[in-house]
Formats: sequence, structure tokens, C-alpha cells
Amino acid sequence: MGDKKIIFFLVAMSSVSIINTTGKTSLPPRLKWQIAWNTANSLPAFPHTEKNIGVAGAFSGFAGDELIITGGANFPQKMPWEGGRKNWERSLYYANTGSPDFQWGIINDFLPGAVAYGVSVQLPEGVLCIGGCDAQQCFDDVFLIYKERGTFKISHDWPSLPVPLANATGALLNNRIYIAGGQEKMIEENATNHFFMLDLNHKDKGWIRLPSWDGGARGYAVSVAGGNGEGGGFYLFSGRNYNSSGYLEILTDGHRYDPCRNEWTRLQGTFPVMAGTALVWKEDIIFFGGVTKILPGSCEHPGFENILRVYDRVLHMFIHEEILPFAVPVTTNIAKRENRFYITSGEIKPGMRIASVYEGQIVPLEK
Repeated sequence: MGDKKIIFFLVAMSSVSIINTTGKTSLPPRLKWQIAWNTANSLPAFPHTEKNIGVAGAFSGFAGDELIITGGANFPQKMPWEGGRKNWERSLYYANTGSPDFQWGIINDFLPGAVAYGVSVQLPEGVLCIGGCDAQQCFDDVFLIYKERGTFKISHDWPSLPVPLANATGALLNNRIYIAGGQEKMIEENATNHFFMLDLNHKDKGWIRLPSWDGGARGYAVSVAGGNGEGGGFYLFSGRNYNSSGYLEILTDGHRYDPCRNEWTRLQGTFPVMAGTALVWKEDIIFFGGVTKILPGSCEHPGFENILRVYDRVLHMFIHEEILPFAVPVTTNIAKRENRFYITSGEIKPGMRIASVYEGQIVPLEK
């Protein structure tokens, strides 16, 4: 666990300028919130082990009152450039987040099979786990992790994806789940432009294929959803396009899907947030970290970006960015409950995981 450490990080006004309708230059509005960070908590070590090295690509969210983290992958013996073999996880970690120091529990071999790099969607009844992969194949499985009478359980009573998908992204909007991009195979790793929707009011109809965005295929993208009217919809950002012949392109485009019109709009600006995380808070999208370039993996790798960026969905522009004072992981997930959120382990350098579970509390600023 380490010593308790709380960082209060105040998001201030950015230096970005806005040109208003009169032609005059003005500063963007001051943000109406700050984030109080608790960086003290980490995944617990297994019995007879010194520490937990963390996992990338795990499912996470809330089941009952517990934060859960399950599945994922890591390199427990050696780093990949040293010939290390990737390990795929089945364990489930759980903790009640009601106190600053989490009390963790572990259930070994909780999942029926080892899986990582799927999509987590928070539902009222639990965490919906969508797709993912192991070393050999991608999966089309969809299952719910929930808690009943003090016991964590799994329900497979969910429509499978139309195709197997790993490294996709997804979000919930108006009781509909949207899934974008990803790859279908582990042997021939080709990014896709799939876009599927599951209406939770009509689960029996299964996943429906929707028109794709006007842009490249991608995996490792970032998505959020929220709101109605101006600025509302499903947002898709960044990611990377790749195929089995060795082509790889880091993408920085952004797109918004309007479910009422069933159409996409390409957003202005660039979004260098590949494999990062994001959440919606009122009119803002808050991005945490990301990858802007891929370097050969080694112990000398500087690590991924630890930048927090804020995008205003109404102004259609970034209004703030700031460097966070801790390593921000990628290929992970954000579990959110009301004004608190949790960045659940992840990867801070190629092959290198971090066991930290960062807790952020969004606090309104006084007027």
C-alpha cells in the first residue's frame, strides 16, 4: 500500500484564447471544479508474494458497493524486450471505497477464462464486460459481474457481439451501449471501423451495426458519451490504425455520433490521447494521459504522457491542459460513481504496469 498520500490538484484557467462574435479576443471561462486526488491505494499482493505489479486491460467498475477490477494482463517475470511472456489474469480484486484506505479482497480464478483488453460498461446492476482477448484469440463474449447476497456472480444472459473484438472502446448513452473499433484476431492484428449498438430496452434484438465514422479504422481509441442537445452524443477520439503487414498510424482525430440523426460529425482540433482514459463532467470531457508516439520498449522509455486535458463540448475546443504530478497509466479504465472516479491500474511504459488505483474527487469551486 505505501504511506498515505493525498494530492489536491486544482484545475485552473488555461491560456487558450477564444475569438467571440465581435472579433475581440477573450479568455475561456474559468473551470467550475477541481480534482482532489488520493494516490495512496494499490492492488494488494497475493499471499506469499512481495507486491502486486498491476494489470493492463482489466475490466473494472462497481458491483454493489464494491469497486471491482478483474482480468487484465502483465509481464510477471521479465519485460517483453527481455523475452518475458505475457500473463493473462482471471482474478478479481474488490474494495469498499468508503474510506481513504481501501481494504482489498481477492478472489482467485474468478473469471471462467483469462481475458484482457475488453470494454467495461457500468450498469445499475453491475459491470458489463464486453469482448477482450487472450494470447490466441479475441472473444465475442458479453457478461455481467454483479453482487447478490454478499457474493460476486457472473451472468452470461447477454447477446454476444456480432464479431470477436479486443482493444475496442465503448460507452453507455440513454440506455444504449455503443462499441467502436477494435480488432477481431490476435494472429492477424487488423484494426477495424466497426460500430455496434445494443439497446438495453430491447436486448432480444441483439447488437445492431450502425454507420461508421468518416475516418480511419482504429483500436486503442478513447470514447465517452453524455448529454442531450448541443454537445450530446457518443464521442470517439484518437486510437491507432494498424494491420498485420506492419502498418501503424497514431490517430488524433475526434468524432461525435448523434443518435437522433444517426450521423457522425468530425470535430475540429487534434486529440493526442491514444489508449488514455476520459470521462464526462457536465459540459466538459476530461482526458487523462495518452500516447502520442510509440518508441521501442526498453527500461529507458520515458513513459507515457501524464497530461490532463479538458475539452468543452459546447465551445468545441480544449480549454485547459496541465501536467499531473504522477504517472498516468494507459490501456486501463475509469470506474465512476457520482463525483468520484477511479483509474484502475494500467500500463505506464511498454510492458510495465502500475498497481496504483488513483481516486479522484471532482469538487465544485466556490463562486
